Amino acid sequence: MAIEWNPTLSIGVLEIDIQHKILFEKFNAFVGAYESNEDPEEGIRMFWFLEAYAITHFKDEEKLMQQVNFPHYTAHRQKHLAFNDEVGRFKERLKVEGPSQKLFASMASFISGWLIEHISTIDRGIGKFVDETKVML
Repeated sequence: MAIEWNPTLSIGVLEIDIQHKILFEKFNAFVGAYESNEDPEEGIRMFWFLEAYAITHFKDEEKLMQQVNFPHYTAHRQKHLAFNDEVGRFKERLKVEGPSQKLFASMASFISGWLIEHISTIDRGIGKFVDETKVML
């Protein structure tokens, strides 16, 4: 269930594109850990690491949106908060249910779908705005 970065996902803002690529790498490390089925704790560690990186990325992306006066900042930030809420629900499930292949698969499915959808539609708006307004970064 690994996902591969491809140039069509680029939004045209170098810093954000690099971070998106790293998010894919962190996601794939998480998937690799749980698919190996050798150490469920490694899958959990990779999930925490992915979550921490996503939070850092969201903060950087939101800072950029504020810097360029992106008109859809509030709605975009709400998408990030919704992602964080869903990840929080997965964390609770991990605490209650413990790690399982079924839970890891649900987590991976949600995250991969969200990343691809969010980057290819929502984040693309940032790149388009920066390009159209010729804002200097």
